[in-house]
Amino acid sequence: MQLHSTSIDSIAISNPKLYKDPKSSKESRIFPYYAGYSSEFSNNLLATLGLSQNSIIFDPWNGSGTTTRSAFTNGFDSIGFDLNPSMVLVAKARLLSPLEHPCLVAIAKSLVEQARIPTTSCNGSTSDPYDPLLKWFAACSAIPIRNLESKINNLLVSNNAYVKLDNNLAMDLVSPLAAFFYVSLFRTVRKLLIDFIPSNPTWVKHPKTKLNRKRTSPDSIFTAFIEEVKILISRESSFEATSRDSESSIKLQIGNAENITLHDSSVDAIISSPPYCTRIDYAVSTTIELAVIRCGQTEFDLLRRGLTGTSTVERTATPVDAKWGATCVNFLDALYSHPSKASKGYYFKNHLQYFASLSRSLSEISRVLKPGKLCFLVSQDSYYKEVHNDVPTITSEMANAFGLEIVRREDFKTSRSMVGVNLKSKKYLNSRSTTESVLCFQNN
Repeated sequence: MQLHSTSIDSIAISNPKLYKDPKSSKESRIFPYYAGYSSEFSNNLLATLGLSQNSIIFDPWNGSGTTTRSAFTNGFDSIGFDLNPSMVLVAKARLLSPLEHPCLVAIAKSLVEQARIPTTSCNGSTSDPYDPLLKWFAACSAIPIRNLESKINNLLVSNNAYVKLDNNLAMDLVSPLAAFFYVSLFRTVRKLLIDFIPSNPTWVKHPKTKLNRKRTSPDSIFTAFIEEVKILISRESSFEATSRDSESSIKLQIGNAENITLHDSSVDAIISSPPYCTRIDYAVSTTIELAVIRCGQTEFDLLRRGLTGTSTVERTATPVDAKWGATCVNFLDALYSHPSKASKGYYFKNHLQYFASLSRSLSEISRVLKPGKLCFLVSQDSYYKEVHNDVPTITSEMANAFGLEIVRREDFKTSRSMVGVNLKSKKYLNSRSTTESVLCFQNN
């Protein structure tokens, strides 16, 4: 099934970067997630795709939920998967109706009052000596934070029996209202730990010793929480009602793009952005939020290793697959033969993992997308030293092996890249620019 070229050309593809949309600026977003694209970008696509109202929009790397919220506000059913449970909560919070705003401060104050139970001294310990919050906070600060998180869970999610939000049965119990208060707590804890967030916004440091842990008073924590609730309420652009009378069906779950738990040919359009190949550690970037929802070290390590683009590497290297395309194979050859230290070891394995994960994900995308339907992927190129890693072209060649034909590509130059955070990379940056590409595939 082929779409007419005029149909493809008429689709509105705008610059996907967040800073192009004032409503999606860092200051107006409910969560400072590095990756992603603007609501303007996904709204423009959905407005010009000509889809019927019963169409299902899918995002296999849903992140903070821009695609699913755009589908919701435009009256489409949608499905969003992400391996990171903290990001599933952020995506759910973005679905909260503005009609709920008048009661939010009152609920926040009620949660705080119920969390005000006697705490131990700074020399004491929490009931759980392995609470991940203790990585940054002394017990006297970890306890009120944990008490507040428990009240959110007990009162708004589980009806007094704490449910850990690490599986889809539990996540299905979380309403946008409950997710909103979780995100408010995420933001509160992140601001309290601002001293441990370096210039690289995707990294989080730990105190050098226990004496360096934060000792914020319970009153300060609770006041900060209520203030974050008020700040989020003031950001009307972050919450929008659906554009049709009947509510759209939204399915937000913990899910892996490499193993999509959907039926064959079950979705009508895909709008997404695979993780960039710039060694951004998306698990570490949300380590604070994961600690808030009680993600222990073993769980964290498993999540970190399972994410596409992880900075960790397995001991056994994935073999290069010729089906990945000539551009990918040539890049890997250049990387392996590069004289720079660790090129043949860590960096080669790291890139192999990325491309193997991307290939498996594209195979799954082809399987669940209906024949003749379109998939839009936002991709960014990168560099290894001076070697150009043309990820958009690699993605196009790789997708072709699974019947996803590239029918349109729009490139946008950008100065926003995590490569520039590393000061040592400056010697390679003089004659280089970064390109953000919107790739439009048709499933043939």
